[in-house]
Amino acid sequence: MIESIHAQLSAWGRWVHSPIKAAVGYPSHSSGFGDYLPPGVEYKSKPPAGVFSGNDAMEAINAAVLSISEVDRALCFEVYVVGPKSLLAVSERLHIPNRSLYRDLHRVHEIISSRMCDGM
Repeated sequence: MIESIHAQLSAWGRWVHSPIKAAVGYPSHSSGFGDYLPPGVEYKSKPPAGVFSGNDAMEAINAAVLSISEVDRALCFEVYVVGPKSLLAVSERLHIPNRSLYRDLHRVHEIISSRMCDGM
């Protein structure tokens, strides 16, 4: 598993649900990340390095996910959008061995990483 891609896909999985959150009136950003501060003033708390947090970045990773095969897209959806916190529970739900899930997930991470580097 590629940790940086895993973090980005985890953020993407939450982003997929964002229209639902916006419909019930939740704020579009957290006040703790300094989106409202004047230029030159900065808080110490920031999203982890390598994690995409902007809408443009989410659109880019969404395009990369949409460009992969249907089977790989379904795996991404199950793990990052539907899936619980545990990958073991995901492998049980999909009726595949845990080792196969990690192998397939690593392969999907490599493909998405390549697509992101290519500017998909």
